[in-house]
Amino acid sequence: MSVPQRFGVLRLIGTLLKVLAWIVLAGSILLALVAGLAGPIARQFLGDAGLQSDLLALGSAGGTIAGVFLMVIGVVAFLSFYAAGENIFLQLAIEENTRMAAALLLRAAEKSD
Repeated sequence: MSVPQRFGVLRLIGTLLKVLAWIVLAGSILLALVAGLAGPIARQFLGDAGLQSDLLALGSAGGTIAGVFLMVIGVVAFLSFYAAGENIFLQLAIEENTRMAAALLLRAAEKSD
C-alpha cells in the first residue's frame, strides 16, 4: 500500500539543504587550498621585493594553519547543513509511515466489523 506524498515544499527545502552542504564543502576545500598556498607564495614574492610583514614571520605555517582551520569549519558546516536536510526527510518518512499504519489499522478495523 502506498500513500500520496505530502509537504512538497519541505522536500524541496531538504534537497536544497543537502545541495548547499555539498557546495559549502567544495568551497571550503578550495579556500583551504588557497590559504595553504598563500603563505609560501606570499613569502616568495614579498621576500623577493624586500618587504617584511607578519605573514613572512609566520611563513608557510600560517597558510597551513589557516587552511586546516578553514577545512575544519567547512566540514562542520557541511555536516550541519546535510544533517538538517536529512532531518527533514526523516520527519517526512515518519509522517508517511504513521499515516500508512493508521490507514492499515482503519482498514483492518472496518473488515473485522
